[in-house]
Parts: sequence; C-alpha cells; structure tokens
Amino acid sequence: MGGLYGGPVKRLRFLTRDRSIAGRPAPSIVDWVITSVILAIALAEIATGAYPGPIVVSLAFQVTAILPVAYRRFAPVRAIAIGALVALPYTLAYGAANSLSGALTLMVLVFAVGRYTNVRGLLAGTAMGLLVIVELGIGGRLVTPEDWVYVLIIYGMALGLGVALRLQIERASELAVAADRAQREQEATAQAAVLEERARIARELHDVVAHNVGLIVLQAGGARSVLAADPERARAALQQVEETGRQTLAEMRHLVGILRVDEGAARQPLPRLERLPALVDEARGAGLAVQLDIEGQPVELSAGLELAAYRLVQEALTNVRKHAPGSQARVLLRYEPDRIRIEVTNEAQAPGTVRDPSPTGLGHGLIGMRERVQLYDGRMQAGPVTGGGFRVEAVLPLAVAAA
Repeated sequence: MGGLYGGPVKRLRFLTRDRSIAGRPAPSIVDWVITSVILAIALAEIATGAYPGPIVVSLAFQVTAILPVAYRRFAPVRAIAIGALVALPYTLAYGAANSLSGALTLMVLVFAVGRYTNVRGLLAGTAMGLLVIVELGIGGRLVTPEDWVYVLIIYGMALGLGVALRLQIERASELAVAADRAQREQEATAQAAVLEERARIARELHDVVAHNVGLIVLQAGGARSVLAADPERARAALQQVEETGRQTLAEMRHLVGILRVDEGAARQPLPRLERLPALVDEARGAGLAVQLDIEGQPVELSAGLELAAYRLVQEALTNVRKHAPGSQARVLLRYEPDRIRIEVTNEAQAPGTVRDPSPTGLGHGLIGMRERVQLYDGRMQAGPVTGGGFRVEAVLPLAVAAA
C-alpha cells in the first residue's frame, strides 16, 4: 500500500506545502494555481469586452485585484482590503462589470476572512467585503432590493462557512492537545505506580535476602561447632546452608536492578501464606463476605515467591472492598506439581450498594500485581466474568524458586 499511494501523497504534500521568503510564509503551488485560474477567467472576460473602460486599465485593475488571492491564507484582511480599494476608483470611473472572475475573487477572499482571522480581523474583513458589495451597487449592478439580498446571502454564506470551518479545526486541535496531555498524565501516573510498587517489592526482597543470609551464618556456625564431634550433623547443616544459599541467590537475581528507597519506617514481619486465613478474617471484619479454599498439597516456597502470592491475594481483596463492597468474594489457592494458582473472584455488586466514591484511576492495584507476577516469570489475567463480577487469576511457577 505504501508503494501504491506513497508517491501521490508525497506530491500532494509538496504542492500544498507553504514556502518562505526571507523568513516569511509564501503561497504554495495550489495557491498560485487558484489565483492563475481566476486570472485566466478575467483575461478571457477582458478579451470579450465584459469590463468597461480601456483594456489596459481593465487588465491592470484585474491583475492588482486578483493577485492578493494567493496570499489570502496569510493576510486575508489585507488581501480583501487591496481588492476593495483597487476596485473603488475603477468603479467610480467606469462602473461595475458583470464579472465571473470578480465574483469568484470576492467569494474566495470572504471565505478566507472567516477561515483564517480572529474576531478583530473578522470585523475588518467583513467591512471590506461590504465595501465591495456597495461598490457593485454604486456601479449599477445591484438595482432591486432582491439583488442586494441575494448578494448578501451568497457572500454571507461564504463567510459563515469559513468561520464554521475555523471553529471546527480549532476545536479538533484543542481536543487533540487535551487528549495528548491526558495520555502523558496517564503514562506518568502509571509509571509512578510502577516505580512505587517496585520500590516496595525491593524493600521486601531486601528483607528476604537479609533473613536468608542470617540463616546461612547461623547454619554455617552450627556446622563448624559440630564438625569434629558429629560429622553427620555437620553435613546436614551444610546441605541446609547450600539450599538456603541457592534460594538467596534466586532472590538476589530478583532484587538486582530494582531501586530501593529507604523511608526509615519500622520493619514489620514479612507475611506468609499461612496467614491467609487471618487476611480473610480481616476482610470479613471490614464487611466483605469471603470464602477461602486451599487445594493441593502445600509445598515449601522461597520467601520471595510466598510473599508475592500473599500480596496478590491481599491486593485483590482490597480492590473488591473498594470497587464492589457489597459482593461476595472467593479466594482459591491451588498447589499444582510445578506451580501455584491464585484466583480471587467476586460476584456482581449487590443492588443498592454504595460504591466507593474515590476514583479508580488506572487500577494501580492491578499494576502492582502484574509487576510481582512478571518478577517471578508468572502470568496474570484480570477482567470481568460472565454474569457480572470480576476475576484476578495468576499462575506462579515453582521452578523460579530454585533458579
């Protein structure tokens, strides 16, 4: 498609592109074509004797009155003023001509006044257009009241069309600017939410790593103390050191590259999945009906992966309380051979329930959940369910714990 239409589109842009002379805008090729067409009509009319007076005078008058058409987009008021002032002495001396080129010139200039000027320019340009119409009356071309009404309607429509087009383009431009600003603000807000969540994850992973390193130090010290007396206990302790070290390396890989911001807050114990019943009880205490189901055989998870799973459930329940406080929710934690699956589903909001009036924004909770899932090479889906309600589903592979 690009090869088929690229040439004509580029040529059209070349024809309509404004030139510049000494830093000032100059007419495009299309502007000169329009001017040349009107001038050619005028020359044909002069040759047929449509203009009163000497041919040389008529020719000079027409060329002077029509050439400003090429500059109508840059100086519409000046263009129509030149036409009106040039026509005045000619009309007083020889009378007005019944001219198609003159009608086209005035119509194009009146339209340009409406299209390319502000309020002040619109008033000045309209006054110049009325002067030309008065000149037609002085020259004997507008005799009856019907003639005046007809001419005023025709050129008034041209002026109104120009104004309407200008307002429409300005409105479209304002909407485009507003949409661009809103998009930039939305992207900035989303980026801020991502950075905030990453900083939070980094703080928690830092605590996980620090805890594991402490365990390694204790286990290594225990192995050293019993190495001579009980080699078997020392060997078991060293194996535990190896396993803990492997998990710590996995968490370190997740931690590297995440900006950690210390705010000096007191450290709280990191939650684990064994606290899910307590988390559900807290949600029930806040007025949310929640059902908790745990399926499969629980397995030992790395502290970081277990923390991510807990935060997913916590954030999903928080979203239910904020956006569907009268609904019923179900939390499913399923242990599978190579992964854990987390589902938090809420039914449609009960009729008559008052929704949280705070704006939902971009769904920062979902942004944070996706960050955690992606951090552990998992996948997540969130969206409405058939029949009403909302579901958050995440799958976290267990292999990442030993990576």
